[in-house]
Amino acid sequence: MRFGSKHQSEEPSRPNTMIGVGSSVRGTLMITGTLRIDGEFEGDVLSCERLEIGEHGVMRSDGEVREAMIRGRVIGSIRALGVIELKTGARVDGDVSAVSVGMESGVHFTGRCTMLETGSEG
Repeated sequence: MRFGSKHQSEEPSRPNTMIGVGSSVRGTLMITGTLRIDGEFEGDVLSCERLEIGEHGVMRSDGEVREAMIRGRVIGSIRALGVIELKTGARVDGDVSAVSVGMESGVHFTGRCTMLETGSEG
C-alpha cells in the first residue's frame, strides 16, 4: 500500500496483537504494529503504531501511539503523534493529545483535548 492513499485509511492493516472479548490482561505492552483491544487491558502501552479499542474493549492505561481509533472505553490519557478518532459509542475519561482529533456524535468525553504541532515527535 502507498502512504497517503484513501484506501489505506479506510482499511487499516489487520491487528498483529489482539486482546479478545472475555480476556483480561495486566502489564506493560510494547507493540510493533497494531494493538486491538476487545477485552480489558490495564497497565502501560509504551510503544504502539496503531491502537484500536473495539466497542466492547476497556483500556485502563495511559498510552503513546502513532494513531488511535476508539469505539469502546478508555480510562486514562492518550497521546498520538498523528490522529485520534473517537467513534460513536466511545467513552473516554482522560486527556487526549494529537495532531488531529476526530469526534463523532454520541461520544462521551471527559477530559482535556490538546492539539499538537505537526511533526511533533517528542
